[in-house]
Amino acid sequence: MAPPPVLLMLAVVMASALVQSAFLDGIIFAVTVSSRVRGGQQETLCAHIDGPTMPVKMTITLEMGPGKTTILEQTVDKDFYRCLNFQVPTVHHRTVASINVTITGEGDSMSKNTKILIERPAFIHIIQTDKPIYKPGQKVQFRIVSMDSNFIPVARLYKVVELQDPNANRIAQWLDRNLVSGILDISHPMIPEAVQGSYVITATTDQGEQIFHSFDIKEYVLPKYEVKVELPNVISILDKEATLKICGKYTYGKPVVGSVKAVFCKIATQMSWFIREEEIDICKTYELLTDKAGCATQTVNLAVFQLNWSTNYVSFELNAELEEYGTGVILTGTGRTSFSAIVRTVTFEDVPEAYMPGILFEGKVKVIGPDNKAVTNEAVYVSAGNSQAVKLTTGTNGKASFSFDTTLWKDSVNLQARSRETEVNEPYVPGVRKPVYRTAYHNVIEFYSRSSSFLKLMQVNGKLACDKDTTVRAQYIIDGRELKDDQEILQIFYLVMSRGGIVQHGSLPVAVQPKLQMPITSQHRRVSVPLRQVTNLAPFAQVVVYTVMPKGELVADSMDFPISLCLNNKVSLRFSSLQELPAEKTTLTLQAHPGSMCSVRAIDQSVLLLQKEQELTVDSV
Repeated sequence: MAPPPVLLMLAVVMASALVQSAFLDGIIFAVTVSSRVRGGQQETLCAHIDGPTMPVKMTITLEMGPGKTTILEQTVDKDFYRCLNFQVPTVHHRTVASINVTITGEGDSMSKNTKILIERPAFIHIIQTDKPIYKPGQKVQFRIVSMDSNFIPVARLYKVVELQDPNANRIAQWLDRNLVSGILDISHPMIPEAVQGSYVITATTDQGEQIFHSFDIKEYVLPKYEVKVELPNVISILDKEATLKICGKYTYGKPVVGSVKAVFCKIATQMSWFIREEEIDICKTYELLTDKAGCATQTVNLAVFQLNWSTNYVSFELNAELEEYGTGVILTGTGRTSFSAIVRTVTFEDVPEAYMPGILFEGKVKVIGPDNKAVTNEAVYVSAGNSQAVKLTTGTNGKASFSFDTTLWKDSVNLQARSRETEVNEPYVPGVRKPVYRTAYHNVIEFYSRSSSFLKLMQVNGKLACDKDTTVRAQYIIDGRELKDDQEILQIFYLVMSRGGIVQHGSLPVAVQPKLQMPITSQHRRVSVPLRQVTNLAPFAQVVVYTVMPKGELVADSMDFPISLCLNNKVSLRFSSLQELPAEKTTLTLQAHPGSMCSVRAIDQSVLLLQKEQELTVDSV
């Protein structure tokens, strides 16, 4: 039976991961290492030898081209487990290397090897301008930042930094510029006759790395205020009303007082030459006044827009004009929202493709509404086959966790999740929409183990906190008939991987009963795997647990655990007061972790009204 995707992923992780466990006169050996490593960095490798009755020698080497590096050379005469770091050679391009393992005993030897991929070192390079748009004749200021994957500034020589105009002409160039503490500051004055359009900055390092950034030059007038239009995220077939909101706000935060003309339309996209009267665009116009908050609100009766008719695609559009009292200045705002006949959609999440007999089968369901957003406090019904069913209630993220006892499961099992307890089949009427409730289906198969032994990591709810150590749990079933006669302890090994490398490892001894005539199932054995320095594991901790049975079978599982995003260096920035008069003095206070490299820029909010800019966030880096 094919293994579930999580174990297929494990096969990739463990390589190559596992330099195949094998026998030599009853000896089992195994080596684990990441299948993808970074050149120039320290990586971790773990080696096992189980059951030697005479001295044996283990030799592990890394081979790349004609070069060979010995990672471990160890002679042992008893069970052996050790994890050690080794230096990965620096490469200038992706390179395939081999991990070779040789076990030598008296007059006999065995060798196994596996391939690993060595990647170039990973660095983060960023170009940032002081604003996204300039006028002809203004000075363009920009900085280049280089960091490693841990956000530590790195030294870099930029061989060429060049600036190109919209016609791809090079108008400025800087050669052989070194970063100072990870930051390179450059500026260039634009001539008053500069061509309007998009300009591109290109920076190339001495390592051949290349990054790009663009900005615009054009004539513009900074707006006095902005008009924001608020619509529902989606209009559903079950909605009776919709609330429209139009707000005006000056760039310094004060509300705009004025009158509003709002035109709200249903836009029907035709799918055929035949057009019914109800499929024509329908618009309604409203004359409104802003309140003291600078906003005008209108509740719209949706019955006039005939939501139940037509099978064509429908969307809604709101165009608003806000005229400022006293000046007659008019600014506009536009908003658009979609229409959906899909009321609820249920999906399975984190559900394995296979179940392990006797191990709890865990998974999650998620319920989303017409706007594709999570629906909280919603009933959802999950069933496994014809004999097991549960009613769940979704949490704040629209998800609910479930588990089923698999002791009596056989062959394949069908899972189903729906938002209504019973299905309602409404008759089809041509040209008429009906509310849609989408049901989720999932088929799972039985996972095969030669020894009838299983190891399964258990799910957690939500993301792991990044600011404290924690543990994750695993269930296991060990068939005592597969153990040695006098065996009372079985070692469960774990690896914790993050960003492609093994960062934590260890072993957990568990008590077992040899020659037991049935698997140890009634006690629901569990083991806890520690996760330390969780901040450094973000955004995911990939945990691998495994044990090697006496007859050589590898019993294993792996799972990705999401971690809340946070950084080691805590930074805060604040003004002495939230509001000041023009020409008044203020104080800006910056606090950061000792040793932090900080860079600050200030930008007129009006500029961002003209053209948005992608800001650096924890998610983007």
